[in-house]
Amino acid sequence: MTAPVPADARPRLLMVMPYRQFVRKAREEGFWVGAIWDPRLESPGYLDDVRELADLFVTADFRDEELLRRTIREVAREHGVSVIYHIGREETMVSAYEVAEELHAEVNPAAAIRYLADKHAMRELLAERGLSPVSFAAAPTRADVPGAVARIGLPAVVKPAALAGSRGVFLWREPADQVPWTQLVDQYAYDGPFLVEEYLRGPEYSVETLSADGRHQVVGITEKLLGPPPLFVEVGHVHPAPLTQDRRQAVEELTTKFLTACGYRFGPAHTEVIWTQRGPRIVESQARLGGDRIPRLVQLATGLDMEQAVFASLAGTTAELSEPTATAIVRFFTFPPGHVDGIRGPEAAARLGHVDELTLRLSPGDTVPAVRDSKSRQGHVIVSGPSPEEAQARCAEVLASIEVVIDGVPARAGGRSEALGAPV
Repeated sequence: MTAPVPADARPRLLMVMPYRQFVRKAREEGFWVGAIWDPRLESPGYLDDVRELADLFVTADFRDEELLRRTIREVAREHGVSVIYHIGREETMVSAYEVAEELHAEVNPAAAIRYLADKHAMRELLAERGLSPVSFAAAPTRADVPGAVARIGLPAVVKPAALAGSRGVFLWREPADQVPWTQLVDQYAYDGPFLVEEYLRGPEYSVETLSADGRHQVVGITEKLLGPPPLFVEVGHVHPAPLTQDRRQAVEELTTKFLTACGYRFGPAHTEVIWTQRGPRIVESQARLGGDRIPRLVQLATGLDMEQAVFASLAGTTAELSEPTATAIVRFFTFPPGHVDGIRGPEAAARLGHVDELTLRLSPGDTVPAVRDSKSRQGHVIVSGPSPEEAQARCAEVLASIEVVIDGVPARAGGRSEALGAPV
């Protein structure tokens, strides 16, 4: 059966799980946009915004993989879709790209997406190609993890292979850590699979890239701030990262070689790298833009709107990159758990001229949960400055000005931003 010819001449783009700004920016680049969302994953108000922006809005339960595949297939055929695209959460990416391949509407091979979405497949590929060697072992179920940890040796990092957003990632330092690790994964009701890796020590970065026709542009490198072990919760980011030219070049070369090895051809990628005593080592990568407002940091530092650039590239226009003219920082609020008695300072801090965004998701009377992953952080602030030192000072000023009284004890949003320092 031949697909019907659309009534208008706009190229037809079907996106799975597109955030509202993606729909808007895709339409600004001339696309007809269809959107498929799982109503469990966002608020009704947010999805109403997506519905209003999109040319077509469809819902499906993403937990039912066959239903999602069938929905993508039927919508694409009925509406003459030429491109099926997914840059949302990783859990459903491979399914979407496999249907896209079936309908000859893909921008990336499904195999490339699998390498970026599947932590174990990525490690096997890197080992096969001799890139970024890291010791690792698969653990299909929770019961297999202690044996895998023993094979790798302590300390080791245990990662739930099917979770994202720092959920359940744990540094296992001694045999007794099996108890807190078990308590952590119990909170996610997760039984496997897991990936156990050697513990990589050193500063951590993410490499923000845009690819088109298999050519990879490095937009920039972001430095990460992590909370205390044994968890790996990200508490801040700095763009651009303070790196020497030699290290920057090594990180960029490793990242582009990795994306080429995966067969990645189009779109943004967010690749995490640790600089160890043996050089750069890839932690993981995602076939999407970086989270945690990293695209906004890039825009403040360089002027490039990465979100717009994705859809401009899809329409045939290559992004023009420029050197950073500022440093941008995001810091996340991680107050201690307890009862909120009072809050002081966020309104005044938000009015400071160098504050780009400030969100505090706490009110008097709330109960603050313990921070265990990115979703349990309590808000963020974004600042920028003409130099790393000025950006750091501005960030410290904001963090010191916000106070939350928890169980009768004042707690500050933070002190100095420990990410910034001399290039390394």
